[in-house]
Amino acid sequence: MIEVSRFYLLLHPRPAYIIGSGKVGERVNFMAASWVTPIAEEPPLVGVAVDVTSYTHELIERYGEFTVNVVPVSMLEKLYYVGSRSGRKEDKAAAIPHRKGERVSAPVVEGAVGVLECTVRDKLRAEDVTFFAGRVEAARADERYFNERSGWAFKEVDLPLHNWGRSFYGVGRHYWARA
Repeated sequence: MIEVSRFYLLLHPRPAYIIGSGKVGERVNFMAASWVTPIAEEPPLVGVAVDVTSYTHELIERYGEFTVNVVPVSMLEKLYYVGSRSGRKEDKAAAIPHRKGERVSAPVVEGAVGVLECTVRDKLRAEDVTFFAGRVEAARADERYFNERSGWAFKEVDLPLHNWGRSFYGVGRHYWARA
């Protein structure tokens, strides 16, 4: 039996992303997150759960914006770095090449193969996290690796899945479901 407080382990592995927060030119931070999900198409909303004690949480609250950066496995060390350090203790932004978003002032990771630029539309506070619902203001992907008809070209790019702790996997093989 699994402890109810650790229910989320049943939902892993999950895609791992880098969340950008803050305002380029002022304060910037990055964190790793796998608790990210689409919410709605109209309006276009994506949600991310962020620990209430984190620097990322503080910056999203302050500026009302964030980015979701889809990074390839080749950036796994940077993904792990931003997920294992505190932005209050060190400047993670100095280690992650980035630029200002096109529609938001939050940072976009250089080398990301996909990016969602979001403004906070709503939030749900639990005891340990806030689930931020962000309106997607811009969405783009590297056309070498993604198209709207078939999605990600996994023969060309491998995306990281977070299993638990320090455990990551590539997306792996593609299987077709048969009815």
